[in-house]
Amino acid sequence: MADESGLRRAWRAVPLVAIGGCVDSIGFLRLQELFVSFMSGTSTLLGVALAEGEPGRAVELGLVVALFIAGAVMGAGLARLAGPRRRPVVVLGVVAALLLCGWRLPSVGGAGLPPMAFAVVPAMGALNLALPGVGGITFVTGSLTRFAEALMTALAGLGRHGAWVVQITAWAALVAGAVTGALLEARMGQDALAVPALMAVVAAVAALRWD
Repeated sequence: MADESGLRRAWRAVPLVAIGGCVDSIGFLRLQELFVSFMSGTSTLLGVALAEGEPGRAVELGLVVALFIAGAVMGAGLARLAGPRRRPVVVLGVVAALLLCGWRLPSVGGAGLPPMAFAVVPAMGALNLALPGVGGITFVTGSLTRFAEALMTALAGLGRHGAWVVQITAWAALVAGAVTGALLEARMGQDALAVPALMAVVAAVAALRWD
């Protein structure tokens, strides 16, 4: 029963991964090549900026990481207050609200991060806390390693094939979300972020029906 429940949560995370990929793509294209949900990439860019003596860029990237952490802390706090059953609804509702704010905020500014980043990056941090028992939603590198492990386990006859299928599907969802985000940015410009915001609203409403 525990395995069945874990597999169900993993499948529920797949559309959220797509939302993360979509927002990350839009943010990368609009915010001077900053990742808004992929903090491994942001941390690597931070290291490069420090090594190349670019303090302004390093401060920007460090602030992105800090905003992501702040969003994750907020998501964790809301999850604790809401309880296991209402956690997805509450956290996804806040993610949707932040994305809607980011949609209306300028994506360009003077020195420092554009105002849009102060809503979108915390939204992605909070997104990772939307589902109990899912160790991060925007960390898809882990999905690839879990895919490989689950595939070998299934081929050895020691596990279910559904475990590796959901992991590779999560990776595909990230790519599909990123493609969608890039297309939306090209066609809709400033309004592109409205689409993943609406997707988050739909996910929050759908979570009302989860057991």
